[in-house]
Amino acid sequence: MLKVFEAFSGVGAQKMALRNLNVEHEIIATSDIDPVAIKAYAYIHDPEYMSSSLNIDINIAKKYLIDLNIISNEKVDRTKNNDIIELYKACICSKNLGDITKIDINNIPDHDLFTYSFPCQDISSVGKLKGLQENSGTRSSLLWECKRIIESKKPKFLLLENVQNLVRGKNKDSFEQWLEYLNDIGYKNTWKILDSKNFGIPQRRQRVFVVSKLEEENYLEIFNKKIEMKSIYDILDKSNETYYTYTNKIDVDINHGEYKFFDDRDWKMNGIIVNDICSTQRAGRSGLKCIRNENGELQVRKLSDLECWRLMGFSDVDYNNLKKVNFPSTSILKLCGNSIVVNVLEGIFENMLKENTYD
Repeated sequence: MLKVFEAFSGVGAQKMALRNLNVEHEIIATSDIDPVAIKAYAYIHDPEYMSSSLNIDINIAKKYLIDLNIISNEKVDRTKNNDIIELYKACICSKNLGDITKIDINNIPDHDLFTYSFPCQDISSVGKLKGLQENSGTRSSLLWECKRIIESKKPKFLLLENVQNLVRGKNKDSFEQWLEYLNDIGYKNTWKILDSKNFGIPQRRQRVFVVSKLEEENYLEIFNKKIEMKSIYDILDKSNETYYTYTNKIDVDINHGEYKFFDDRDWKMNGIIVNDICSTQRAGRSGLKCIRNENGELQVRKLSDLECWRLMGFSDVDYNNLKKVNFPSTSILKLCGNSIVVNVLEGIFENMLKENTYD
């Protein structure tokens, strides 16, 4: 069985991919401090546990969340007890070790795969570009906190994911320094910028992926798999028909009865306003749209949270598990923007694990 530690775990896209591939696995630990993501992970991957009634001491729950730096001393007493209990249960359910800077190495079980999609805010082209230099104190510099975990546990496989700016500009030196560090402790690294549009998802989402293997060369074909792309009609929720007439004077070529993705947000940057592929989802902006020609009238609407969910390769079943507990649409959209397209992970894992070289 493949044992996995998901650091910066979010909604558990890596677990979703392994589940979809029917890879026998166990998540031995996760690490996240975002209460929304922690709860979403638990409701998606173990809704039965989250719906169960447990006798939980509120003071134990508060101390646990404070110790993991998931909730502050100041905020914990202003938070409803039911919310504290829900978050505590989610942490137990997902084996969440909390703030990666405070994890006791002795609390981490041995594992075969360590995944680390560290925060991108300080290296993203739409972020503050503070960088990720070691000891710089930026959120993106949390990458370097992974060193002590990797050195102590020496998992067989490592998988890094982040925005493409990781390998550009002033970030390039830090990236190369990281690869050199991994090489020095025995890992062989292969990296590539992958776009989800080549993995069956009609979204332009370019991300850097680094696969590292302990003491052996990587497969050259690790990133080669491509999948036939879904269309907008596989993504759209036809029950959502709240369109409005588009009156701006931009030349839009679309046939009667046809649907397209519509990008009036980034089109000046990428030169495309109407396409079969949508622009990149972002955590801070949820303005993805579609457009249709209805009897010669152009009509536009925003994509729903379900449609954005599908654009990440996530399943409707997982979406429904969140909606059953009234997860807000705004939270779901943010989770999508922060996550990894599952189809890309499936392609990587299928190649990476094909020889089953783990216990």
